[in-house]
Amino acid sequence: MGGNNPEQEPDIVVSAWSQRYARAFEHLLGIEGGHVNDPVDRGGETKYGISLRFLKAEGQIDLDGDGIADFDLDMDGDIDGVDIRKLTIGDARYLYHRCFWARLDCDRWPPPIGEAMFDQGVNGGLVAAKKLLQRAINAALTASRISTRPDLLTVDGALGEKTRAAFDWIYAMPALGPSALIIAYRHAAADRYRAIVLADPSQRRFLNGWLRRANALGRY
Repeated sequence: MGGNNPEQEPDIVVSAWSQRYARAFEHLLGIEGGHVNDPVDRGGETKYGISLRFLKAEGQIDLDGDGIADFDLDMDGDIDGVDIRKLTIGDARYLYHRCFWARLDCDRWPPPIGEAMFDQGVNGGLVAAKKLLQRAINAALTASRISTRPDLLTVDGALGEKTRAAFDWIYAMPALGPSALIIAYRHAAADRYRAIVLADPSQRRFLNGWLRRANALGRY
């Protein structure tokens, strides 16, 4: 590592991730696939599920300090479709961890909820993934007949102490537990997909695949 010699190479910082994340990423990669440039897909040109719009927003980082955006992969001064096509699986693994797994704090939520949030964060955005969790919690609370259950949550995407307390209460209840939460999360995700199609019928041809994706949450 770096010493007192100013001519030495700078220290290399290595980012690592858990085996849990590694498994979640491999599963996601199997869903997202490789390079796609479908004009009907609102995500635009993608590779491994990374869209050009996303890469332009998140790829401007310059961690190596060379004055060039780290995801301007062809180093021509901008991030465009060429850079999408040059993405590697390692690039995708890093971006997904930095921008979704870590920001959603998925390790804080037990399996399979953390994995479900990760999947839906990638597919629908961070706020959507958090709101789906709150909707799932509310559905599980509503299904409970226990009078001392926590109050229903405001679905605002803010996963604070109240959300966590309600989650923990459901998780610990023998009649509910993890299975009730993941089933409710799947239903909430399916409802979100149906709402997308209702608002934009051009997306209808993706609905069956989306519903399969929702139904598969937490099953690996």
